[in-house]
Amino acid sequence: MALIPQPALNPPLHRSEAPFRAAVAQAQTLLQRADVARLDDTIQTMLQMIGQAFPADRAYVFMLRDQIFVNNTHEWFADGVAPVQAENQKLNYSTGEFFWTAFKTQGFLHLTDTSALPLNSELRAIMTAQNVKSLIAVPFFHDADLAGFLGFDLCRQQRNFTLTETNALQGLAATLSLALKLRDTEQARLRLDADLRAANERVAAMIDSAPELLVETDRMGVIVAFHQSAPLTFALSPVEVIGHPPEACLPEAVAALCRKAMVQVNQRGWSDTFDYPLVIDGVTKRFSLHATARQNARTGARKGYIFVIRDITDSYLQAQHNRTLSRVAELSTNLIMLTDAERRITWINPAGVARTGFSLAHARGRRPSEILRLPDAAPDIVQTLCAQLRNGEDINEEVQALSKTDMPYWINLNVQKLQDADGVIQGLMLVASDVTAQKLAESRALRDRATAMDALREGIAIIQPDGRISYVNPVLRGALHLPDDMPTEALSWPEISPDLFNRQLVSLLPQLYEKGIWRGDITLPDPELGERHFDISLTLQADGGALFLSRDISDRKAAERNQALLREQLQLAQSRQLVAQLASGLAHDVANVLAVITHALNLLRPARSAKEASALSRIEAATTQAQALVGNLSRLGGRSTDAGQIDLRPLLEQAADLARPSLGTGTKLHLDLPQTPIEIHGDSTAVMQVFLNLILNARDALCRDADLPGRISLSLTKTRTGTSPPVAEIGQLRADRPYVLFEITDTGEGMDAARKSAMFDAYFSTKGANGIGLGLSIVAEILSAAAGAIRVSSQPGQGTTVQVYWPADPPTTPDAGHPAPESRDKPLSGRTILLVDDDDTVLQHLSHVLVRAGAEVASTTNPRDALAAFRAAPEDWDMVIIDHDMTPMTGLELARKFHQIDANLPIILATGAAALQSAPEYAQTDIAFRLRKPVCDNVLVAVILDILLRRAPFGHSAAYADATSDSG
Repeated sequence: MALIPQPALNPPLHRSEAPFRAAVAQAQTLLQRADVARLDDTIQTMLQMIGQAFPADRAYVFMLRDQIFVNNTHEWFADGVAPVQAENQKLNYSTGEFFWTAFKTQGFLHLTDTSALPLNSELRAIMTAQNVKSLIAVPFFHDADLAGFLGFDLCRQQRNFTLTETNALQGLAATLSLALKLRDTEQARLRLDADLRAANERVAAMIDSAPELLVETDRMGVIVAFHQSAPLTFALSPVEVIGHPPEACLPEAVAALCRKAMVQVNQRGWSDTFDYPLVIDGVTKRFSLHATARQNARTGARKGYIFVIRDITDSYLQAQHNRTLSRVAELSTNLIMLTDAERRITWINPAGVARTGFSLAHARGRRPSEILRLPDAAPDIVQTLCAQLRNGEDINEEVQALSKTDMPYWINLNVQKLQDADGVIQGLMLVASDVTAQKLAESRALRDRATAMDALREGIAIIQPDGRISYVNPVLRGALHLPDDMPTEALSWPEISPDLFNRQLVSLLPQLYEKGIWRGDITLPDPELGERHFDISLTLQADGGALFLSRDISDRKAAERNQALLREQLQLAQSRQLVAQLASGLAHDVANVLAVITHALNLLRPARSAKEASALSRIEAATTQAQALVGNLSRLGGRSTDAGQIDLRPLLEQAADLARPSLGTGTKLHLDLPQTPIEIHGDSTAVMQVFLNLILNARDALCRDADLPGRISLSLTKTRTGTSPPVAEIGQLRADRPYVLFEITDTGEGMDAARKSAMFDAYFSTKGANGIGLGLSIVAEILSAAAGAIRVSSQPGQGTTVQVYWPADPPTTPDAGHPAPESRDKPLSGRTILLVDDDDTVLQHLSHVLVRAGAEVASTTNPRDALAAFRAAPEDWDMVIIDHDMTPMTGLELARKFHQIDANLPIILATGAAALQSAPEYAQTDIAFRLRKPVCDNVLVAVILDILLRRAPFGHSAAYADATSDSG
């Protein structure tokens, strides 16, 4: 298209062009000094520098590629100005032609007002899209050919570019052209250097592949030329060698070999290959020498000799190494075979011949599996080994083989591929270590281990990954009731394991796989014992199997139950003591009231009328009955004993075991017991109370100094008092009497005299809310009843020692203050009590307790039967004791039905539910007393006596009698 004449603009503003020219000069300097490797960065800096000094809104470089101007990502634009749009990064042919024509005719393109462009022109559309108002572009060339142009856009306002500015930009474009040409030249040079290096490397490779030393001689053997290459470098220069015979420049032995080779060349045209050693720089190396005829290229006439000398040190050493290995293989005790690519034996060493029984001649050409007789010894392994070889895998397996004479043996078979330099398999090498002795030793060890495991008391099973059993010892066989003659191979864990444990095993598998081990207790039903307890351990093995260990802990569980029962008995005994004291005080107070009533009755006699006399008689009868009940209640505190000859050592050990878990982390409990029995005549329960109360009291004394380590020492000895026995705090020691001495010493805070004198008083405690002060008073009561004594030694800050003396000789007569159980009065004598509980065991126990206390007892597990018996004869029953948790009716429901028959019937409700006490339905029922299970025997008797005592003058029987008399 033709150039568009530019409209005249207003004259340019007067401004200094010095900053612009300075920026152009600086940019030219920058381009001239630019590193061609970083020319793109320099061009970007140049565009920013010129664009800011011009000032222009956008500066860019377009390169000519295949007759199209392309923006080569060199661009700068001012803040607020958009870059060249992507679709305008290439100028189409018509627009490019417009630029090209302007560059040829004017040397630049100058558009002062882009709006003057024809409306339909593509250039105007581009200028409008890019918001260009004025434009200047100057070309740059490469060897007189247009290479591109440098352009500047003004987007905010129009501008007329001066001639000075245009010339400056043209100079800058010329400098840019030189810089680009320099970069192209440098890149071409780098390519040529790379090509030269590659050519040199190819030449060097060709030279390196040539013989290390090539020597040419004439017919007389005079050297006429030679070529040498690393690593073999001739010691003499070419000037010193050429023109001389071999004897003049080579060692004598080498020169002699050269002459020998010449003779052979003269005879047949070539020589043998000779090798010889040569010491170079103190190192012995090995070389080979070969000669052939040197002929005239034109006539073919022989004109001399060519000698080729090579350094064969490495190959010579490798061959020597191979010979050594071959000798080692021949002398090795391992079985070694070599095969070809078809896996057929080519060689077998003497050890292999001796082990297999097949000679080399017999083995050659056959497969190794045939010589090892694997199909006969282990047929399954052959297919596996062949599959591994087909997959290109090496083999390292332990297999069983058979000798030619059918003798089994075990080998550790290692098979390796033999490959050439190109990785092509040339054959196989088999190395088999004879591990027969090791296998036999392992077998013996397994038998010994099985014998040892058979002798263990724990049950042991080894479980394979598939769940089958590989070993189970007799203990576990007995626990699982497995026949002794059942083979182990026929056992599977899911089949022999109890269903209960299998169900538990499903839930514990995640923990087992996470930690690798699981331990816990299980309880299994037993047809003879009811149930048995086991401590179980399951450990995962490396192969995915498991080791199962079980230990029967039924005896330990029974011992734990006995210990728990013992602790419960101790608590019941303490509560019995409390009840006894409360009952004694209550009896004393009620006895005083009854005495006043009796005295008043005596003053009212004689009666003035028959009606008064009848009333006084009834009052007297009720008072007499109440006095009898009070007497029984006052005797309730008497301690029943089951005395006999007992050894104190196991009791003290048991008490120490019970107390140990409650000791502090720094506290040590030391027990010093003699080897022979220490016996007394007494009650084991009472003795256990003494031991436990004193040990726990010593423990509490240490706990007050929890920051310091503590120690409690216990000992039992036999002793005898002298003629003047020491004074005791509790009881009195008799002269010249044998005693058993129990001594307990602690390192606690100790006591002053006031605390020491009050320590055995009831309800005296230094523990605040944590103690009730009955423990040591119970100890004092037991020792007093046993005619024993207690001595206490203590000082503040120095700990405490308590010495307990039990008479060692049995009593001749029962203690008057403590009659034998069979001579004791029965406090519930003449009372009839109805028991209702759906637990037959509880019924039997309560019946035994009440019958022993003198009551007549009837019991039933059916609430309806109890209701029917009471309805038939309500006057026959003094009291009913009901369990709350029953079916088909609860204890509260049954109590309401009893009270519908007799509203005054005293009912005791026994329950294990604490929430029942606050239940609304309980508040609406007239229950005489409620007891929490388990019920202490003495507490039960005391509660019954208390209820009967409070209701005696107004008993339900009298009310019933009045009711019947009124009706008749």
